[in-house]
Amino acid sequence: MSSGFKKSKKMFRIGDKVSHPSFGVGDVENIEEKKVLGQKEKYYILKLMVNEMTLMVPVNKAEEIGLRYIIDPETVPEVLNVLGDRIDDEMHENYKQRIRFQTEMVDSGDILKVAQVVKNYTHRDTVEKLSSTERGLYERARKILVGEISVACNIEKNKAKYIIKEAISKGDRKKKTKSH
Repeated sequence: MSSGFKKSKKMFRIGDKVSHPSFGVGDVENIEEKKVLGQKEKYYILKLMVNEMTLMVPVNKAEEIGLRYIIDPETVPEVLNVLGDRIDDEMHENYKQRIRFQTEMVDSGDILKVAQVVKNYTHRDTVEKLSSTERGLYERARKILVGEISVACNIEKNKAKYIIKEAISKGDRKKKTKSH
């Protein structure tokens, strides 16, 4: 299974749509040289979709941080398949291990892992109430996923939310059919 995104060693350009592993989709609004702690460095100035927040990412750390191009529209069906696959039975019962593992998946920047987290927590939320930490992680992963799908497919966020919900529902219906 591919990881669903293009990494790049080359610099991003102004106007590029990118994904930050912690904050989701944004536009490279500018590339500026700033002096920070006495050192001059180039920074990507990102305008993020979420809250229209502005974020500065050092150009020389962008790859290490996990800044990448958003997924191609052709990758969206692969993401939807992950959402419709069976639930991850390996979701740790130990709360701390579960949080650490799911956080690592979201922080990886791999959209397929983010989709897995959304699916896992959607299911877990039907079985038992999510803790506030889990709810926050679930909402963060969901926002990242909605943002990527909406930009990749050039659709409204509400349409992307609907597509995600439908993919998870289809997976749930498939599971019920197989178990009978």
